[in-house]
Amino acid sequence: MNKYKTLKSQYFESIELPDGEKQVQDFYNHRFSNEVTVKTGLEIKPIKRGERIRDKYEIFYLPIVNISNLKEIINTNSRLIVSLLSKLPEVAKSQIFLNNLIDEIQSTNDIEGVRSTRKELSEVIESVLSKNKKDLRFKGLVEQYNNFRVDEYNKITDVSEFRKIYNTLVSDEVSKDDAPDGEMFRAKGVEIIDGSKPIHSGSPSESAINNDLSKLVAFMNTEEIPALEKCFISHYFYEYVHPFYDGNGRTGRFIACSYLSRKVDYMSAINFSTAIMENKSMYYHAFSEMSDPHNKADATMFIVTMMRILVSGQKSIVEKLNDSINLIGQIRKQIAELNLSKMQSEILYVLFQKRCFGDFLDGLTDQELMKIMNISRYKLNKEFEQMESSDLVQIVSENPKTHKVSDKLINQLFEKN
Repeated sequence: MNKYKTLKSQYFESIELPDGEKQVQDFYNHRFSNEVTVKTGLEIKPIKRGERIRDKYEIFYLPIVNISNLKEIINTNSRLIVSLLSKLPEVAKSQIFLNNLIDEIQSTNDIEGVRSTRKELSEVIESVLSKNKKDLRFKGLVEQYNNFRVDEYNKITDVSEFRKIYNTLVSDEVSKDDAPDGEMFRAKGVEIIDGSKPIHSGSPSESAINNDLSKLVAFMNTEEIPALEKCFISHYFYEYVHPFYDGNGRTGRFIACSYLSRKVDYMSAINFSTAIMENKSMYYHAFSEMSDPHNKADATMFIVTMMRILVSGQKSIVEKLNDSINLIGQIRKQIAELNLSKMQSEILYVLFQKRCFGDFLDGLTDQELMKIMNISRYKLNKEFEQMESSDLVQIVSENPKTHKVSDKLINQLFEKN
């Protein structure tokens, strides 16, 4: 299979030839006017030395075999992830999701240099799950990502939705100096600096931002372009417009994740920023190449790279889920060896899941356990009296009353593995 040649590589191959410039232009014209070329209606001015050049190009891509193959891999992986999740009990499944949610939010913060800790995010998740009204950092971010699991998404049908997402996700983390100073977005131009070198400039005014984002909304809602390709082109264009002084990366990745969670499985979606963090140089290089004047807005290889990053994240999820299924088997085996009553075995099974599949909230409140197992407090207290005396469980806190699997049983489990 022939490797897809970028317009940039064609430029450097041809430019020194006597008719090099004509060859380069002919190559672009042929590619752009190809009958299978997909045109988006989104236009960019490519970036040279951090500034937009005068020439404008429409974003397009070719549906090459590599894209088709990657889509097949993504869809196959997604079905596998759904299948593996179905083999896990509910508490373990929930813990795995929340653990990955912490990784995702930590990663999207790390990419932007925003300080956050796993402990802090764990406390926010606990607050969100308990519906505590306490005002905490990242609470809006956690709430929005957590919605993916219950099929709640941010469908964008109007430009104002971008500002609403910004307000919910990052406004509390942005300094006053970097807060939007227009009606919805930034009023002035912005230049993105890497060290001392300018690498990008966003749309020059709020009027231009509104115009560009209106086109993006129309593009995001078209049915004429396949979902994954549309998702990744939208992700690029949003970052190209750069509607805010700060917070574009986090809001842009959230929008991409929200879209992905509708088209693949929610675990693949919430792992996207983690996969980007693990492939950060590849990610930023794809943006740089997409904006390069020599590539004239050809998004083909940008799509390929984003798909490869998504696949790498899916592979990581599959490995984690297979390990989790193996661990569930070991937990069942260990409980069976204890020769407990059916009720005590079921209590331990739930508490093992809570403790083993997340590095936070390792105990369950008695109230939560009563709800999960559909038993009375009196019955649960009677069981816990025996289990505490046998060192099977231990108390985490008195208010609210919370139990977890004993350290002794946890140590025995992992000594065998």
